[in-house]
Amino acid sequence: MAFSISAVSAANTTTVDANSIIKSSDTVKNYVETKKAVPTTVTVGSKKVTSAQYLYILSSTVTNLNKNSKKSVTVKTIAKAPKPVENVKTGTLSKSEYIKLAGKITTFVNTNGRLPNFITTSKGNMNPDNLIYTYSKIVAFYKTNNRLPNTVSVKPWSTTKSTSEGSPATIDAIFKKAAKYGYSHAAHDAATLVKIGAGDCWAMSDYLFKQLKAAKVKARIIQYPTAYASNHRSVQYYKNGAWVNVPYRTYGFNSMFNNVGSSGTVIASC
Repeated sequence: MAFSISAVSAANTTTVDANSIIKSSDTVKNYVETKKAVPTTVTVGSKKVTSAQYLYILSSTVTNLNKNSKKSVTVKTIAKAPKPVENVKTGTLSKSEYIKLAGKITTFVNTNGRLPNFITTSKGNMNPDNLIYTYSKIVAFYKTNNRLPNTVSVKPWSTTKSTSEGSPATIDAIFKKAAKYGYSHAAHDAATLVKIGAGDCWAMSDYLFKQLKAAKVKARIIQYPTAYASNHRSVQYYKNGAWVNVPYRTYGFNSMFNNVGSSGTVIASC
């Protein structure tokens, strides 16, 4: 999805000016917060750039602004990260840290011609999409306050990006298929459950979670004590804006899977 930040029409150039970059940041920030995704292309001034190029431009601009410079930034040919990963925790990055990280991003791109799969921060590894959002917030702050922020908040990209509740038909099919498996102490994971046709609550939870995840349905495994076990597991999925338990009884699951809890320790989530 692409959008235009400036109506200015001009011949393509190899650089973008600082004022256009600063102007674009606020729009990209708002786009991410509204659409829950990073735009594939962004028009900065008269130049259309990819999201990969935009991260480089933002990082370079933050470095320049920290030096009280508003020089233009060269638009390079930059490939996407081949295998982006992330495990960042919610928190804040100090100004000195995000300035240092901006330098790491530009150095990596200049050396490798592509975005890094992640950048290591004090809060964990951040993927490129989260970095685009974070640096758009930094530059947007500059746009409003004419200075760089002392800190910037960060959180897992999974809590920012859009998540799917899935189609009822898809979820129904997953539950019907899962209900055909029996109960057995011999299987504790999805693979073994499928192999022998039965498994315990851990195996069934693993199976349901993986099936829902593959269907891009927001789901999680929770663990909690019951009258029968101290570490029972079941699955919840996101429906109508809230976490709900898999309706084991409704679909005729083996009675050993019917215990559900409204809360517990989250073992896995997607």
